[in-house]
Amino acid sequence: MRDYHLYDKNGLSFYVFRKSQGEWELAYGVLADDVREACIDALILRYDHDSPELFYKDGKRNVVRISAKKGGIWHVYVNTTYVASIQYDEYAKKFEYYLEAEIPLTVEHIEKYIGMIQRGEIKWVRER
Repeated sequence: MRDYHLYDKNGLSFYVFRKSQGEWELAYGVLADDVREACIDALILRYDHDSPELFYKDGKRNVVRISAKKGGIWHVYVNTTYVASIQYDEYAKKFEYYLEAEIPLTVEHIEKYIGMIQRGEIKWVRER
């Protein structure tokens, strides 16, 4: 569990946002719903280093997390649910992927993440 303190521009009011088991919440203070959600979005983008993207679909926040594994494999999760995998084929020198059906991610998302891996924006566990 980790707490993040945000202060109002007057410097007197403060709010405590908490990340516990991958979920964010406003733990102390009162904010309008849209402001609270905007703050949580900003905290996710700033502090969740394994989250290259968040997007909304049908009014629901979808946080993408990518976990690098050994052997050139990445597991892709949306809101803690496994939805895809990306693998680098050493022999063919290309990326391949598997995408679950009926999920909020599209092929375009996966291609974007592959590009991020190639540019080093998403970590890569290399075997020695």
